[in-house]
Amino acid sequence: MTEHRTTAATSSAAETREHPAESTEIFSDRLLVLLDDILAGQAPNAGRFCGYCYHPLAADRQVCPHCGRRVTEWPAVTAIPLTVIDMHRRRRGREGMIVRTFAWGGLTVGVILALLPLALFDVFWWSVGAFFGLLVLFYLLSANLANSLGDWLGYRWGQSLVRREWARFTASRADHSGESSARDT
Repeated sequence: MTEHRTTAATSSAAETREHPAESTEIFSDRLLVLLDDILAGQAPNAGRFCGYCYHPLAADRQVCPHCGRRVTEWPAVTAIPLTVIDMHRRRRGREGMIVRTFAWGGLTVGVILALLPLALFDVFWWSVGAFFGLLVLFYLLSANLANSLGDWLGYRWGQSLVRREWARFTASRADHSGESSARDT
C-alpha cells in the first residue's frame, strides 16, 4: 500500500515539475520497479508505455508524467524494448558487483587480520577472543561500507552505464526514424 502512495506522489511531483526530462534518473521509479519485476519473472512485459521513456501509462493518459512528452509526439507502445530491459539488467549487475566487492573485500581483510594473532602467537584466550572480535568488527564494518559507500558508488557506476547506453539507444531510434521518414518521401 505504501509503495503505491509513494509512486503516486512521485508521479504527481513529476507532473508539476517545470522540466520533467531534466531528472538525474533516466528511468522513472515505476519503470524501475516494473523492470526489476520483469527480470525476476514476476511481471509480464506488456501494458501501455510512453513511446519515449517507457514509463507505464494509464489508458486515458495523453502526457507522460516522467518525460512530459505527448502521446501524439511519441505514440504509446505495448512492450518495453529488450534493449532497455537488458540495459537495466546490466545496470543492476554493476550495482551489485560494487556492493559485493565491498562486502567480501572487507570480510577477507577481516579474516586475514583475525588470523594474525593466532598465527603469530600461540593459541591463548586473548588470541581466540581477538580472532572472534576482529571477525565481528570487520563483518559490521564491511556490511556498513557495502550498504553506504558501495551502494553510492554502484548507483553512480550503474547510472553512467544507463546514461551512455540510453544516449546510444535514443540516437539509434532517431537514425531509424530518419531513415524510415526518408524512405516514405
